[in-house]
Amino acid sequence: MSFNAFWQPRSLKRLVMIAFILIITPIGFILYKTSDVLEAQLQLSYLQTQNAIEMSQQGSLLERSAEDIVRSANQYQIVQSDTLRERLNEQINAFRNLLAVQTFLTEKNTTLVKFTQILNNIENNPASEFINDLPLMSRELAELNVKEMGVRFSELQENAKLTRNALWIQTGLLIFATLILMLLLSTIISKPIAGLITRIKAIGRREPLPNTPLKGPAEIMQLDEQLQWLDTHLTELEAAKGQFIQHISHELKTPLTTIREGADLLEEQVPGPLNNRQTHVVSLIRNSSLNLQSLIEQLLDYNQLQQSYTLKKDKVNIQKLVMSSLSSLQLLIAEKDLAVTVPESAPIIEVDRSMLQRVVNNLISNAVYYTDKNGQISIGTKTIKDNLIIDVSNSGQPIPEDDTQRIFEPFFQGSKRRTGSMKGTGIGLSIAKEAASAMSGDLTLIENSKGCIVFRLRIPLEPV
Repeated sequence: MSFNAFWQPRSLKRLVMIAFILIITPIGFILYKTSDVLEAQLQLSYLQTQNAIEMSQQGSLLERSAEDIVRSANQYQIVQSDTLRERLNEQINAFRNLLAVQTFLTEKNTTLVKFTQILNNIENNPASEFINDLPLMSRELAELNVKEMGVRFSELQENAKLTRNALWIQTGLLIFATLILMLLLSTIISKPIAGLITRIKAIGRREPLPNTPLKGPAEIMQLDEQLQWLDTHLTELEAAKGQFIQHISHELKTPLTTIREGADLLEEQVPGPLNNRQTHVVSLIRNSSLNLQSLIEQLLDYNQLQQSYTLKKDKVNIQKLVMSSLSSLQLLIAEKDLAVTVPESAPIIEVDRSMLQRVVNNLISNAVYYTDKNGQISIGTKTIKDNLIIDVSNSGQPIPEDDTQRIFEPFFQGSKRRTGSMKGTGIGLSIAKEAASAMSGDLTLIENSKGCIVFRLRIPLEPV
């Protein structure tokens, strides 16, 4: 297996297993290393403790044996008995054995030479003047051995500290290495997943997917292939939907035009006079045909905005464009006795006229239809940092909080119904939103308080 194949395994399950092994291995190593070091320290502590106990016992025996030798020598000087002489020799030999063990444990050969000289003198002459030095030297030897064991225990403690520090350093290095491995492996796993998330978002926004396929485990690559298929399938469905809407809309407009013309002729009583009931029926036919025509035109607009569109920039007088949008609503404005405020002057900018007209028409009509009688509508324009800002506000009750989250969704109609003879389709604000996005701008609801509802259009354009 090559290095690249190792770091880019073909299975997500295998990659997770490799990640687990690589992360658990340093932890297992440090546990094994710690256990091994602790075992060695325990063994050394046990040996040192056992050695100290033996040395303490041997020191006590050596002191008692020295006292026995002095006592037997003094008795022999008084009695001069062969039995006492033999016992003295036996005690000297026993002392030599104890001394040999003591010097073996402490490795003090120079001390053994001194004791040997004294013992030889005592064997040759029990009345030697050096005999009283024997207990004192034995006691000093025991005390010296105790001090030496204390030094060894101190060294053992210091070694334990050094070992502990070394283990901490090794543990820190292994933790750092483990973190590096975790970051590396998480990147290997998360990078293709992030790519999938990007592709899913692109599909949701209906943006083109990247041409380069994702690299990673087989499951990720298979999911990427499915996303590619889904994108292609959705594109085909959208194209078919667009063609169907365009075709059916055009097919409906021809008979609808005939119905409208016939209703207009009847309303004008061109074929002959109508009674009140007939006039009412003709009015219903005309209003319904107007509603249907508005819906068809909005569907065509929405369908056109879903397709690729090349902006056609032109010099547009914003004030004239606003007045044009208001002119088609003058009857309803007069009927509801609305106070409308328009900008006294507005900039002339380069923008796609039809796109901007769609946004402004929908915002103004939305404000007119949802404002109660004797209400107020205000349209303001300003330029902020090379951005054109158009605010359309109207008086009235605020939009319910639940509706604000979905207000720009296609065909969504909130709990607050519009007033007037024409019923809403729930597509106007979504068309305005799409048109704003097509101009690289955005449309937002910036104020939703009692008595004031404000929609803001922002488009990044420089004045001409």
